[in-house]
Amino acid sequence: MRYCGVDVSAKPGRQRLVTLHERRGTDGAELVATFYEPGSVADVAQTVLGFGGEAVVAIAAPSGARLDLLAAGMPLRATLGLPDGRGEELRVAEALLYGLRLPLAPVPAGGQASARWDAWLTQGFALYGALEALELFRPDATHGHHLAAPAGDGALRLGRVCESYPDAAFSVLLGHLPPPKRTPWGLQQRIAALKLRTVVDDDGGLWHRTVEELDACAAAYTAYALAAGRGCWVGDPREGVIVLPVPDLAERYEPLPAPARQRLSASPRPPSST
Repeated sequence: MRYCGVDVSAKPGRQRLVTLHERRGTDGAELVATFYEPGSVADVAQTVLGFGGEAVVAIAAPSGARLDLLAAGMPLRATLGLPDGRGEELRVAEALLYGLRLPLAPVPAGGQASARWDAWLTQGFALYGALEALELFRPDATHGHHLAAPAGDGALRLGRVCESYPDAAFSVLLGHLPPPKRTPWGLQQRIAALKLRTVVDDDGGLWHRTVEELDACAAAYTAYALAAGRGCWVGDPREGVIVLPVPDLAERYEPLPAPARQRLSASPRPPSST
């Protein structure tokens, strides 16, 4: 089985694929990471489909446009307890993550993408389309009208491609919001989260990888969690759900307290001129 994660870029030739596969190590099973050169949507899709029916894929990009299910007057607003004027620009999955303190940029409604979004969404939607044969994970077939639930065993019968969100994936694996990914402490925590889940990189270690590659690796672990029955999902299947790599979510996720810093000695005040 190949567990695939893709970090989507707005630049057509910069899509990043990472795969995980299981291997028996000296201390038990481990997940071996394989990092691929950046490429186009077509390159990534051809590589993934080349694994045949053994591929499970998590894509770090939206799987569909917003359907305005949280527009003013919509019944789901009361279900989520949204006050008037709040959350109308969000998909249901995004609103649920906001409630957990896991914010992400809202996806525009169909036809409303700005220039800032357009290229990234285009690449992401193209990848979902190219992997259509693997089918998008849609939990509504067995979960009724729920908006969040553990994926459980046998989730792959509902689809082998899912939407992921690496920042949220790292947060739920760590149990708290990590520092920004481009800071040394933020990078260290993300690598620790992967290593604690037995992810190994035989080619020099995860410290040699870029933040985009680590995000793709978190997406690949999300694909693994979905396949292994260790993941959960949030959202409304009509507009797409986001899969997270733990079976249960905390009520909210907070950053760790800031490290202690001592006060400087106060310098003497200059004498008054009056």
